[in-house]
Amino acid sequence: MELPPSSDARADLTGHWHLPVGAIRWWPFLLLLAVASYGLLAVTFLAPMPRLADGPPIFAGGGSPSVQLTRLSYQTAPLQSVLSRRAWRDDAGWTVLDPSHSGLGYPYQPVTYRLDIENRSGHLVRKHLVVPAPSLDHLAPALIQPEGTVELLAALGDRYPFEDRYAALPQWIWPVTLQPGRSLVLIEVRNAGPTLLPIRLEEADEVVSDGALSLTWKAFLTGLLVFALLLNLSIVNKLGHPGLIWLSVFMACVIYSQLVLDGLGLWLLWPRFPELNALLGAALPLALIALLESIRFFLPVTRRAFRVLRTLSLVAGLHLLAAPFAGFLPGQDAFLVTSALGGLFILALVLRHRHHLYGPYLILSVLAILAGATLTALRTIGLLPVNGLTDSAFFLGAASGSLVLTSGVGRLLLQERKRRLVSDRQVRQEQQLRARIEREYDRLLKTHRVTGKPNRPMLEEALDNLDSQATPYTLCIVRLTRFAELEQTLGYRTSEQVLRQYLSKMNGFLKRALGDRLVMINGYALATIDTSHHAFAFYRHGDDDPALLETVAGWLGQRYQEGRFAFSWGPTLGVAHAPEHGRDAASILASAGFAALDRQGPITVYDPAIAEWQTRQQTLMLGLEQALASGDMSLAYQPKVRIEDRRVMSVEALIRWRHREFGTLSPEQWIPLAEEVGLIHPVTLWVLARACHDYPRLQQQHGPELRVSVNISAKDLALPQFPGELLDITRRHRLAPDRIILEITETAVMNDPESARSTLRQLGQAGFGIALDDFGIGHSSLSALATFDLDELKIDRSFLKDILDNPKRERILRMALGLGEALGVTVVVEGVEDAAVAGWLSQFPGLHGQGYYWGRPSPLPPRRRTENPTRLTCIKHGAAGSFYNRFTDC
Repeated sequence: MELPPSSDARADLTGHWHLPVGAIRWWPFLLLLAVASYGLLAVTFLAPMPRLADGPPIFAGGGSPSVQLTRLSYQTAPLQSVLSRRAWRDDAGWTVLDPSHSGLGYPYQPVTYRLDIENRSGHLVRKHLVVPAPSLDHLAPALIQPEGTVELLAALGDRYPFEDRYAALPQWIWPVTLQPGRSLVLIEVRNAGPTLLPIRLEEADEVVSDGALSLTWKAFLTGLLVFALLLNLSIVNKLGHPGLIWLSVFMACVIYSQLVLDGLGLWLLWPRFPELNALLGAALPLALIALLESIRFFLPVTRRAFRVLRTLSLVAGLHLLAAPFAGFLPGQDAFLVTSALGGLFILALVLRHRHHLYGPYLILSVLAILAGATLTALRTIGLLPVNGLTDSAFFLGAASGSLVLTSGVGRLLLQERKRRLVSDRQVRQEQQLRARIEREYDRLLKTHRVTGKPNRPMLEEALDNLDSQATPYTLCIVRLTRFAELEQTLGYRTSEQVLRQYLSKMNGFLKRALGDRLVMINGYALATIDTSHHAFAFYRHGDDDPALLETVAGWLGQRYQEGRFAFSWGPTLGVAHAPEHGRDAASILASAGFAALDRQGPITVYDPAIAEWQTRQQTLMLGLEQALASGDMSLAYQPKVRIEDRRVMSVEALIRWRHREFGTLSPEQWIPLAEEVGLIHPVTLWVLARACHDYPRLQQQHGPELRVSVNISAKDLALPQFPGELLDITRRHRLAPDRIILEITETAVMNDPESARSTLRQLGQAGFGIALDDFGIGHSSLSALATFDLDELKIDRSFLKDILDNPKRERILRMALGLGEALGVTVVVEGVEDAAVAGWLSQFPGLHGQGYYWGRPSPLPPRRRTENPTRLTCIKHGAAGSFYNRFTDC
């Protein structure tokens, strides 16, 4: 299981505690302060500062290039022991070193170096001994002239007061006067860290120039690392990344260490507080701890790897605590091993996750730190020369690694910050969008989707306010009867746009015409109930109300003209008065709505009698489908006979409705309304299915050649699936289509001749007979009539009125019969009710008749008990099936 790299200081990988970011963000820096305090206390109480030893007068002078350092050697013994034993006189017990490789590692005891100096000039030479190792704790030199005279020089070190130095420079400097011949310089070195003695013999001007050059480039590098630290801190302050916080602690420790090693701290920053240099032993373990702790915030480490990192951190912490006791506890050599193990483990982790987001930066950073630490360690034990480069190797590596990691992580974090800003912007945009949607939703709750005017709830709210105050008012509902027709013609988009323009003009007109009497509805003069019905209200003042209504009706009755459109909306105005016609908004709206349904005039005031009739019509339409399914509907059959021999050739199926509340209803009472509201098609399918079901009994009654006529509507012809539905019904009842005659009125055919002609052609080709009903009362042209494939022409009963006494009517009927003969169709005369007319019609061969004279419409007689009833065949599929199965007992 891997633990993801944390970007939040609250994440504790052990999972045992969680603190807010503000409480622990800066705790690594608190640890840094705690370590500094601990180190200072330890130095103060365990290792008090020694005083500067007395020496000869300090002076400067020139010299000769003939003076050379010929040999460097050492032995592990204090200076006083060497002097007391006069051990400098022979080479026994001295180990020779390469002057450039003076590192001895960590002996943790005094070491005395011996320098052999040859003065071949033959006179006194004044030189400066320079040790460019400002971090050494204690250096006690002695000069032994060729004749054996011993001169003790000033004891120096980073824990000695700064003001007693020979020169205000970081390195240790002693002026010496060399006599001709071979002189010796003994220097005792005591150090809590590595023991080494990089030493030079220089002129006075060389000391200053070399020191200044060294200080310049070291100060430059230190400045770079300080800049990186400040950059880190700024990123930490803005983003609070805990990995960068630990990295900042690491950089602070590295900067401090280099200030101590290069002497810049004691020379420039804290010259009067040499105790601060003693914190080096604690700063290096803290740097390791910071490096170990930072890794888990950049890489996904496993729990096992986390435990290893935490163990190494604890070991480094023990080194930190033991630093002031380096004399008798594990010192920097043991810490060097711990550092090497920690660095190698970090390198292994980084290489394992080299493809991670931070992987490339971590690899470069860790390699740079390890390379610098390795060079410094090799210089410490003498495998590399002691010079400015190797002295600063760890600093250079740490600085480079920190800069690489800081720049990389800072870049990635700034990219992440940018992504977060983009996300925040998207969140704000989403919030704005949500607010806009909420406003739009609120608007939709109050306005009609199409017109943008207040909707019915807002209208009811305005009316309820008036009702609660018992304020008399008049409510008007404008019904645009032609909107559906215009929508079919223009398309819904264009028709809705035209409607909005029209209502905008109506809104302005109502404000001008009604003035302060207008009831405002959410700031508008009118409200929309649906796209065809719109309402407005005004306060009642008495006598001038009819005049106002006439003014409004006159404006509504005008032909609407807008751009290329010019037409009439066919408006009706329904009026209801409150409180006479309703005590609340719902009832007053219902009253005005009832009145608007009346198309007899431009203005209709609510009449309870009309409302009762309309309620009855609505009740009929709501119960129509239930009546088809429950058996309240039935068929009556009226014969059509061939007049010359009185033979029944066909019967017409006529629907009858025995309503449970209103009694027996004739088709004229409900068929037109069913056509208007779109419910006639289920009725047509039911009639055809019932006629097919009854056909075997009708055939037994009237003969095998019998055909059945069924009335169809213009609404049926407009449906493209209608021919298929009829074929399905006849097929299910095993009845040939030619046994069925479909009757349609002349007016219905001529409403849409092209569509009717196409559908009737399909039905005729399928075998159905086509009859034109009520011929003579419509408005068809003979040329249009000739294009229909008809089988039967039914002459309307109005042609027979006074036929025996009116020669003109006789001639008209003869012309109609001649037209049928010319078209080659069977002609049926409707409305024959007495023998005289039937006798007169018998003179026309082939003429058929229908009327009360031959038989009234009558239902089939009830089945006898001995008969085997024929069950209606269920239609299991198809468009007709979905309807038919709803109205049978299948």
